Amino acid sequence: MARITLTDFDEWLDDAVQSEVEDVYALSEAVDGETEFAQYKAERAPNGQLFVSYGEDSPWLRLPTEAAKQGFLRRLGGRYVGEGGMDIGAWYVMHMGLASDYRKGA
Repeated sequence: MARITLTDFDEWLDDAVQSEVEDVYALSEAVDGETEFAQYKAERAPNGQLFVSYGEDSPWLRLPTEAAKQGFLRRLGGRYVGEGGMDIGAWYVMHMGLASDYRKGA
């Protein structure tokens, strides 16, 4: 059976991101680097389109242009970090630092 291909960022993100901090960071790294990172995989097709998945049976997210890729990364940041907010990498480091402080009882 063929996998479904989506182009709606929010529809795809609803199922793709299960835990905000780790998943958002991993997805951002996979898409930005066009690579595999944690459960996410971003690969460029011979026709130049970027396809992103989060598991063997997950639907593909199709990003047909560089503008679509950048738009998706902005939407990812806007949805989880906040519009006009900090970089996803910095947001991740901040959350990991806060989690570490909490575990230490600080």
